Amino acid sequence: MAKLENAVLRSYARRGSRSVLPSHDGALCEVFHENTKLSPLSSREYGKHISLFSSAPSAQKLMAHPYKVYSLGDQVDLPALGAETELERTLLERRSHRHFTGEPITRAELARLLYFTYGRTAPGTRMRPIASPGALYPLEIYVIPHRVTGLERWVYHYNVDQHSLDVVARDDRWEAMKEQVALGDMDDPDETAVLLWITAVLQRSTAKYLDRGYRMTLMEAGEAGHNLGLLATSLGLGGYMIGGFMDDGVAELLEIDGVDEVPLVPMALGRRPVNGD
Repeated sequence: MAKLENAVLRSYARRGSRSVLPSHDGALCEVFHENTKLSPLSSREYGKHISLFSSAPSAQKLMAHPYKVYSLGDQVDLPALGAETELERTLLERRSHRHFTGEPITRAELARLLYFTYGRTAPGTRMRPIASPGALYPLEIYVIPHRVTGLERWVYHYNVDQHSLDVVARDDRWEAMKEQVALGDMDDPDETAVLLWITAVLQRSTAKYLDRGYRMTLMEAGEAGHNLGLLATSLGLGGYMIGGFMDDGVAELLEIDGVDEVPLVPMALGRRPVNGD
């Protein structure tokens, strides 16, 4: 049976079919999403693979030149550039920061991060700071504060309509969240000021664009994550986008179902040292 199901999936993929699988299997994008979730078992397998890959000569070769070069053709020189605008300087300063001072950030700084990442910037319209295919805006943002002045360590959801925080749960889930997110690369995860979660309500996009809408949602989530990184840099904060997390455990802590609404991008944010280390 498993071989038959795999053959069906491969057939759909080859044809680029716009149909969806029978309802008991879900759409192709749902199958892909489920198969790329991390669980305690799959995370160990990924860890083994990453460890073996990182020590292999082929990995060094890949990382040495992560770009293409057309060395035999004609080339056209471009002018040398330096950062001239505030945006260009922010782009050059942006880094992934895994070390924070442990000092809190303010509620006003949090508000700016949320509003200029995905807030409704034009009253009476659906406009946001980033592009969204079909203006469908499938993303949501959840807030897990750890060191934010004037904010309890509860679970919150960013309310775009009111520019406010909806209280999702009135209990401290920081320790539980640390168990679900790969924070091991950080010097001290407890120095983090806030963990922001970008989730997606997939049907907002897939209802119109079918499986292609899943790709569009991932594009939008990447854009929102980049906004967060630039905003953090402009505010003198540091950010770290985290690729490893237990999907179902995170969904439970955020009180979303993990199927119709799924966690996509976690960003750890905090106050970076003055010297930028």
